[in-house]
Amino acid sequence: FSGLLGARFVLLRCGSPRPSFRGPDVNSACGCLREGLVAMSDPSPPLPQSTPSMPGMHVLSISEQDRRQGDGGTPARTADAAGAAGPPLPERCVLEDFTRCSQSHLWKLMMSFYDRKGVESWSQGIVPHFITCNSFIGKAYAKVLQGFISDCAKPTSALRLDPQEPLYIIELGAGSGKFSFFMLKALVEMKDTLDFPIDKVVYVMTDFTENNFNFWKDHPELKPYFESGQLDLAIFDAVSDTSIRLANRGITLEAGSTRNPICIVANYLFDTLYHDIFQVSVPGVLKEGLISVGSKRSEEPDPLDPEIIKRLDNHFRYNEISDEYYQEEDGDEVHYRRILHWYRDFFGTSVASSNDAHERTGASILLPIGALRALRRLTAFSGGKCLVISGDKGNNNPEQFRGLMDPHIAVHGSFSVMVNYHAIGAYFTSRGGFALHNPQEEASLKVSAFVLTGEPSAPAAAAA
Repeated sequence: FSGLLGARFVLLRCGSPRPSFRGPDVNSACGCLREGLVAMSDPSPPLPQSTPSMPGMHVLSISEQDRRQGDGGTPARTADAAGAAGPPLPERCVLEDFTRCSQSHLWKLMMSFYDRKGVESWSQGIVPHFITCNSFIGKAYAKVLQGFISDCAKPTSALRLDPQEPLYIIELGAGSGKFSFFMLKALVEMKDTLDFPIDKVVYVMTDFTENNFNFWKDHPELKPYFESGQLDLAIFDAVSDTSIRLANRGITLEAGSTRNPICIVANYLFDTLYHDIFQVSVPGVLKEGLISVGSKRSEEPDPLDPEIIKRLDNHFRYNEISDEYYQEEDGDEVHYRRILHWYRDFFGTSVASSNDAHERTGASILLPIGALRALRRLTAFSGGKCLVISGDKGNNNPEQFRGLMDPHIAVHGSFSVMVNYHAIGAYFTSRGGFALHNPQEEASLKVSAFVLTGEPSAPAAAAA
């Protein structure tokens, strides 16, 4: 984006190794982006050879993990070990036996928390949100979108905008609605420099819970934007819904329904959608992580009680799999296979050949499969033409995945995990798009932008 260079909140390409599967020639894929990308093409500093593990995680050597896991599960303690450790542990309430993480009970607890707490999750400070709900970041995102629109307005752009058609900005998991207000307000204030009629910009607030929907529609600060037609709202479950019914306009956004690219905004959402767990161990063995969700209490009368999150006692085990892990994914099977193959090849090769003990510990990877599936359905609205802007806690450098460890689940009223922005970028690359990543390694907030310029033709897709 040439427009990105003028924004205070700048996103840059990540200097980490790119996936080996074929991506686009960016300069030819979207001519309007050439100027900004060339300006950002200076080589990034080399990645560190050894990267410490993420906070809250205990890195296991391969031999240590093998001793702990035995046949892949969590072994029972021997009598001698129990005696040496003191009094016996309380009985664990098993809410679910070992299953694929993305299908586990964990996410039902997540949905239950937000459905029962509603907007109080934010108003009472239960869920951290200030870092993405303030005027500074609202203006920063608006500038990114302004740059995108300016690039699309160029005669050579592969993403031409139709000024007679709406330009939809869809915010996923809008929560309290604060960020929606700040970003839309910033866009309206820059209407004189926006290369698109402001009255054709439609900001859509979405969330899966009716409690938040009712809070937005009655909020006095949002009323002027509802009345002007620049703001709409909808109940939308990013995990499963395939269409969005706009409450005020009375129309449905669905596959092939929009002429212009869509802009998707997702702040602190991807870390709460379904994830799958993987590990790569010596010598390049790919494993899936299964989770058994449990509680530290011996009994849980209500298995959907959000309070269980505070006393989670999860167990993990790992089984060898192939790259053909995902089936029946609406055409995305090939993209997921490429991503898993890249991780297996990258970490499997390095652990087998390196003399560095840190590299020989393998890698632990979270795949944000819930986010990827949601993005597939949403980008279908516009025929695969989109801009996605997402801010969350996470990683875009695969070196951060080194070490065999169980995933860290952060509890803050609800819970969240680290977002693998590197995998999301690889997904967009596999689909013929590209990613721009915040390059700061230690940033508490990672922001990335992803672009698709349209679905490839059938012959090109078959050739890929």
